[in-house]
Order: sequence, then structure tokens, then C-alpha cells
Amino acid sequence: MRIGDPVDVCIVGCGPAGAVLGAALVHGGVRVLVLESGPRFPFSERPKLQRNYLRGLDPWQALPDAFNVSSSRGPIYYRLEGRQVRGVGGTSLHWGGDTPRFQANDFRLRSLYGVGDDWPIGYAELEPYYVLAERQLGVSGGEDPFASPRSAPYPMPPQPFNYLDQTIVRSAAKLGLRFSPVPQARNSQPYQGRNQCQGCGTCTVCPIGAKASVDLTHVPTIDQSEHGLVMENVTVLRLETGPGDRVRRAVYAGLDRVERAVEADIFVIGAGAVETPRLLLLSTSRNFSEGLANRSGLVGKRFMEHLVCGLEATVAERAYVERISFNTTACNQFWDTPARAERSGFSIQIPTGTGQTPAWMAERSELWGDELSRHIEQEFGHTIRIESPIEILPNDRNQVDLDPDLRDYFGNPAPRIYVSSGEYEDDGMKAAWDMQRRILEAHGATSVSPGVRGPDPGFWSHQCGTCRMGTDAKASVVDQNLRSHEVPNLYIVGSSVFVTVGMANPTLTIAALALRLADHLLAGRARGTR
Repeated sequence: MRIGDPVDVCIVGCGPAGAVLGAALVHGGVRVLVLESGPRFPFSERPKLQRNYLRGLDPWQALPDAFNVSSSRGPIYYRLEGRQVRGVGGTSLHWGGDTPRFQANDFRLRSLYGVGDDWPIGYAELEPYYVLAERQLGVSGGEDPFASPRSAPYPMPPQPFNYLDQTIVRSAAKLGLRFSPVPQARNSQPYQGRNQCQGCGTCTVCPIGAKASVDLTHVPTIDQSEHGLVMENVTVLRLETGPGDRVRRAVYAGLDRVERAVEADIFVIGAGAVETPRLLLLSTSRNFSEGLANRSGLVGKRFMEHLVCGLEATVAERAYVERISFNTTACNQFWDTPARAERSGFSIQIPTGTGQTPAWMAERSELWGDELSRHIEQEFGHTIRIESPIEILPNDRNQVDLDPDLRDYFGNPAPRIYVSSGEYEDDGMKAAWDMQRRILEAHGATSVSPGVRGPDPGFWSHQCGTCRMGTDAKASVVDQNLRSHEVPNLYIVGSSVFVTVGMANPTLTIAALALRLADHLLAGRARGTR
């Protein structure tokens, strides 16, 4: 397919949502154009990108800073920069690779616990697409007694537990806790032409392709198809509508800021939970004065993330930290319990380090020469950390809107993010901290404290919500098939449609929803409907 050819489906964004959807559609014979704001990062450049990462640079930041401006106005400061990637592959280029599924009860919080909301679809409906997504990405995993039922095994066996995890798992067993392998889109053995993980320790840039990223797993399918085309370095500025409130064209521009447009039968936005609502809010017209598909007033509302809280401690035996950069095990025992009616659930994870590397220690020690060497030899590897993700319930306060003052590279209003937590989330953090402390004490650790990161919670870079799915057009932005209630040829895919966020990293669910949408669109094509 070439620029200017007729387009059946135009997809905005070439991250995990857009690339997975695009690959499935071209396989079904649909003419697909994918518009991506950032550049391609050829796999041959991975060693250079890895060196940049080791130098402390953002290896995936290839555009002017004005592309990534944002502001935060909530009681909890939210920094968007560094949490998303503009490029072919999207955030899968720098993600950690963890791919847990949502649990079945995550889809029914309101019915079961009286909090949050219910999804319009359930786990059973999404489960076959979870299986397909795991196969396409290549997921390594193992048995978890607290997970929801599976219809097929993981494509690969789990990654082996690292040394620190093995020791803490033994200590936690004294408290009756059970840890399981973390499902990861990271090869535990050679898979689909990609290498087995070698534990390079720079997972933000996997130099050998063992960690799945959609530029390796799905974009080649689009590139090699006669029906597909990915255009990089083009930013969609707005969507324009015509008769019947249908999207008529997407207006985009490159670095030259010259506006161009493309027409298509169907438009799909897969630009993430921040840029998707921003694009809709920028796409105003006479019929959509408050933003495209926003008559409900919910575009941008109910932004969700994972708060993360943790404790650090000192251990007498060297823990051999900082050797790899991905978690190998987690305890999901507190993810879904009756207490969820009163407070957030949580899981317990063991980071591979605290960031207190020999270089970090040297920079802060004010020591030199042999004295510095002895200090690092004696002190390094004796600090460990335990962390927990905390789900934020959907509420209208937490939102993405347009900053009235800050402008981006194209002169458009930048996204502004408001994030807060309430008693439900705060009580979840207190319960997580209590369990973390008990585990560390059972492990014989001392000096338990929030550590150098302090007592304030952080975020896990999992933006969700803002264009929620539902059956009621007054209470949601898209329906159960991800089609806008108000714009008949507009669909939204990705984490922006999430109704709740659970404790699971969102990427596998993003991919599963994209595959489900592909089946819906292909079925409509077969019926001759749009």
C-alpha cells in the first residue's frame, strides 16, 4: 500500500493498541493506514540506544521537547514526560514487559464489592483474546493459585526466580504467603525468531529483542502486507466530521508543521489514555462544541493509574541486587479479597534493586580512592525493597483536559492531568505497607523505612480510563465494541477505554481488546456493514 491509496481503516497511534489491531486487520485483507507521531527506531540501533540509556539519557526521546509537554494540577504531582514514547512501537519500546491478566472480579467491582464500576464485558469474553495476545507477544509464565482460570498454557515456561526473590519467598512462606512467577513478554527460550533473555539488565532498551515490543512482533506484518502502511513522524492534530456526524478525515502534520489530511471509512484512535482524549477535545466542531464524541462530558474523565508504595530495609547477607532489571515473582494473595469493598487490593512485588548502584553510592559518599572502594565493597547489595501497586478507583476529579496556557510543538493546548487519591486508596497503601513490613521482618531485615524515595507514593506509568466503555451513552464514551456512541465510524482502542484498572499492568489487556475489536470489524466487513 502507498500514500494516497484508498484507506478502509485509519489508526492513530502505532503502540500496542494500534499495531496489534493493524496487524490483525491487514491479515484479514483490510486496507490499513497507521499514523504515528514519532519515528522508527531500527533494531540495528539498539546497541547505540542501550549506551545512551546507560549514560542516563532517555533513549527513546527523538523529537523536540515541545512534543512532550504536559502539566499537572492535582494534589499529587503527575509527570507525564518519560512515561510514554512517541515512536513506532509506542510505550512497548520502553515498557518493563510484565503481562499479567486482569482477574475475573476486576470486571465486576460494583456488583461484587459496591465500589468502582462494572465493565460491559467480562473475563470469560476476553479470555480467548488473552490467549491469542500471549501467543503473539510471546509470554513466559507459570502457575498462580490466585489467578483466574486459563484455557491454554503460557507459550513459554517462566523466567527463573532471581537470587533475592528466592530468599524472600522462603521468608514469606513463614507467614503463609505464596509467590508466583510474573508473566512477562520476555522470552525464557528462543521464540518466533527472537532471542532468549540474557539478563542484560537494560530492559528499557532490550538490545537482543528478547523482550517483546510491537515494532518487532506486529509492525512487520503491516509493513510486509500489500494492504498496510505505517507512516511515522506524523502527528494527528484533529479529526474532522461530515454528514451524519461521521469522521471524514484526519488532519495531520510532520515536523514541518504543514497540515495534510487522509480520508477513510473507519477511524480508530489508539494513542493512549492521555493523547486519545486530548485529540478528541481538540476536535471541536459545530455539532461537537465540547470535543468529538463528548456529549456525555466524560472524555478525559476518570483517569486512573497505579499508585505504588514500598519499603526499604537492610539485610546482613549480600542480596545480589541490580543484576537484572525485571521482577521475576509476585504475591497476588491480596489482589482480590473481601477487604476490597473497603480498601484497594494490592499485590506484593520484589524489585531487583533500589537504584542504589555503586555509581549512586560513589556520587553521594564524598569518598575517594581505596576508601571509596572499601565503602562500596562493604555496603553495596545490603539494601532491598518491596513494592505494591495500588488501584485507583474511577472518579470524575481525576482527569485529562487541555491546559489553557501551555502549548505543544504545533501550537495546540498541551494535556493537563489531575490526579488524587482518597480514603479507599490510602487504606490500601496502609495495608500494603503493613504486609511489606511483616515480610521484611520475617526475612531478618532491619532499618525498615520508606527509604530514599520517601513516604509519598509514586506511579507505575499505567495511564488508563478517560474514554471508558459502557452500554449507556450518557455514562460512557464507547460501547462494548469500542465504537463511539455518538460518531458511527469512530472507534477507540487501548487503555483509555478501561473502566477499572485492577492491579494488572495494562498492556496484555490492551492487546486482547485490540484483537477483539479486529474480530468485530472483520465480522462487520463480512456482513457488508461499517
